[in-house]
This record gives sequence, structure tokens and C-alpha cells, in this order.
Amino acid sequence: MPVPDDFPLRPLDLKRHLFVRVSLFALAVLFVGTVVALVETRYRVRGEIQRTGQTIRQLLTDEIHQTSNNYNRSLEEIHLDLNTLQPIGALIHFCIQLTDLYSHPAGDRCFDRPIALPAPLEAAMRQVIGADAMYQGNIGQYPGITVGQITVTPNFGTELITLCWNLINLLAVSLTILLMSFVIYRPVRNALAPSEAMLKTLKLMENGNLQARMPTFALIELDRIGQGFNHLAERLQQTIGTQQRLARHLLTAREEERQYLSRELHDEFGQYLTSLNAEASFAMELADEGVPALRPCAESISRTASHMMEVLQQILYRLRPVGLDEFGLTASLQQLIDQWNHRCRSTRFQLIVDDGLDCLPDNIAVTIYRIVQESLTNTVRHGQADSVRIRLEAEGDNLRLQVQDDGRGGAQPEVRSESRKSGGFGLLGMEERVLALGGTLRINALQPCGTLIDVCLPAHEPAEESA
Repeated sequence: MPVPDDFPLRPLDLKRHLFVRVSLFALAVLFVGTVVALVETRYRVRGEIQRTGQTIRQLLTDEIHQTSNNYNRSLEEIHLDLNTLQPIGALIHFCIQLTDLYSHPAGDRCFDRPIALPAPLEAAMRQVIGADAMYQGNIGQYPGITVGQITVTPNFGTELITLCWNLINLLAVSLTILLMSFVIYRPVRNALAPSEAMLKTLKLMENGNLQARMPTFALIELDRIGQGFNHLAERLQQTIGTQQRLARHLLTAREEERQYLSRELHDEFGQYLTSLNAEASFAMELADEGVPALRPCAESISRTASHMMEVLQQILYRLRPVGLDEFGLTASLQQLIDQWNHRCRSTRFQLIVDDGLDCLPDNIAVTIYRIVQESLTNTVRHGQADSVRIRLEAEGDNLRLQVQDDGRGGAQPEVRSESRKSGGFGLLGMEERVLALGGTLRINALQPCGTLIDVCLPAHEPAEESA
């Protein structure tokens, strides 16, 4: 039956589960066997006492007929030889008590290893067998002539020994089952030992190491699983590599197009707007000299040209970070931080950058700048932070960028949804750029408040593989 998606699956340790199951089975065998042994002992002894009592009564009656005359009326005058009951006592454990007509004891003997039990043990055996487990009958010479009474009871000591041996056998069976569980546990443990290597490989894959592969296993089934996993991992690595190369090409083409548009807009429209503003200034001078009616039109043209220049500067800023090519990444980030410190009086921004990070590839530099730019915008707009710290450092062949604030945490879903609705750069654009460069992006809520944006990027763009 298929398991529903919302059905919670409990973690299962197969080795521990197997050992617990076998141990519970051994305990169940011991418990059920003990109950069965006690019930069997009770009904067996009670039945044997009744049957044995009748047989003994008949044997003693026959012996009285053979060894006494008609004038003997007391068991003291009739010397009964109880040793004749020894063969029966070797098979069935019982005790016999003889009393005369006046209820005086005339004989008392237990057959087959008579044992004196401590009072608690004898009381326990009486509870198991039953205090009413006995046989009583009259013995005499002829029908109607009674010379005494016989009472047959179980030999509780011998029955206890028999019961103990049965329980010991049950305990031995249970211990044998447990021993078998240990014998089974060892090959199962050896067979499942490669699971640690499998989990380690999966953990490496989870952390982004696409080159992790399963080792060769001795167990055929696990080795087939490992080979299938390695094949899928290779296909995944090839697919992700192809996607990353395509995404890098798209990023490069987009940045080149933006750079081209920025240069064209700056060179063409900037010159035309500057020329138009100069013409408007000349027209205002002519209006002041002799054509006053021309001045309002010249001022309107000048204001329009100035406004268009401001709009053009904003478009150029969105297309390409100002000064990134001329001054480098560190200076551009510092300029961005200074602008936010000047614009937001209630929030202080701090930038920490390691030395030697101005010679990064263009895609990596632009990505870092855009991530910092978008992170600061989201922090000011949604975080309500008092302080924001931006740290960029080198870690071997990777770059670590962290943007940490002390504002209201847990706003990531709102920012994400808003970014997608607006179609802006947003978190979706940040993820696309980071994944295209083979990096990782994590957004964590801090306690008690705040948000940490943690980005790890390679310091160099991966080399393009030949087709």
C-alpha cells in the first residue's frame, strides 16, 4: 500500500530494530513457555494424583488380603510393606499418608527423592498445583470392612525440581534465540556497514560536491545501488554543468549588452542632451537681449533637458554600476555604502573588504555588487535595522560575502514574493547569478532578530569545457 505524502516516517535503525525484535521474541517464548509449564504442571499433577491414588488404594487392599487374617482390625497389626510402591514412585512423584480407624497416623512416606522445601517455596508450589490436589480413600479387608484411610498428595519438592528443569530448558531456548540474534546481527552489521559510506557520499552531494561518488561494495545489491547512484551523479553533474555554462553565457551576454547600451546612451543621448541644454542657454541669452517672449520656452527646454539627463543617469546606473570598471569593486562598494549612510540616518552601514579583491572577473564583480545592492535595498525596505555589516573576504579559492543586519527577521518570503511580482533583480535574480557561477546562497534568520545573507562564490570563473 502506498504511503501518503503527509504520513510521518519514523527513523529506523535496522540493526537495532532486528536485535530488539529478536530479544522481544525470546522474552515472549520464555513468558509463554513459563505459563504453559505452570498450567501443564498443575493439570498433570492433579490428574496423576487421582489416577495414582486409586491404583495405590487397590494395591494396598490386595496386600492386606494376602498378609492379614480376618481378626486384624488395625493397621498397626497389619504390617504393610510400602516399598512395593517404589516403582510407581519412580514414575510419579507422590507422598502417601496412612491413618487407622481412629485417625491415628499409621505411616507416612514420600517417594522419589523426598525433599523438605522451605515454607515460601512449598506455599508457591501449592498455589501452582492447588491445595486440593489429593486423593483420599478407605482401605479394608473385605467390602464393608475398613481398617484405615489412605491420603495421596503430590511430592511438592520433586515437582518443584521438575518444574525448575523445565523452566531452565525454556531459559536455554530463549538464550539460544538471543545467541542466534547475535550470530545474525554480525553479518547484518557487516552488510550494512557500507551505509555509512553511502550517507557520507550523500552528505557531500548535499553540500554541493557534485564529484562525490559511491565506493565499490562487497554486497552485490548495494554495489548495484552505488553504480546506479554514480551514474545519476555523473548525469546530474553534466546537466548542472551545462546549465551553469548556459547561465554564464547568458549573464555575459546580458552584461555585455547592458555595457553596450550604457556606453551608447552615454555617448549619444548624453551628448545630444548636453547640446540641447547649451542651445537652451543660448536661447535664454537671446531672450534677455531682445526677445523676452522666448525666455519661457527656453527655460522649459532647459528644465526638460536637465530632467532627461537625470533620468538618463538613473538608467545608466541600473544598466551598469558606476565606476566599477574604472575604480574597481572595493571603491564601488564603498561608494554604495556612503550613499546609503548619507540617505539613511537611522541605519548605519559598515563595509569590510579584504585586500586584493579588485581584480576579479567581471561576472563575479558585478554579481557581488548586485547582491550587496539588492540586500541593502531589502534591508532598508523590510528589515527596519539599526546596523548593517557587509563583509567580503577570500577563503582559499572561494569568496565569502556576508550581509548581516539586526532588523526584523523572517522577512525573506515577503521579499522573495515582492521581487518576483515586481520583476526586479530581487532574491530570484540573486539565486540565478550565484548558481550560474557555481556558488551557494543561504538566507538565515538570526536570533533574537536579524537576517544573514551568506554567499559563497568561486574566485575564478570555471574554465569552459570543449564540446
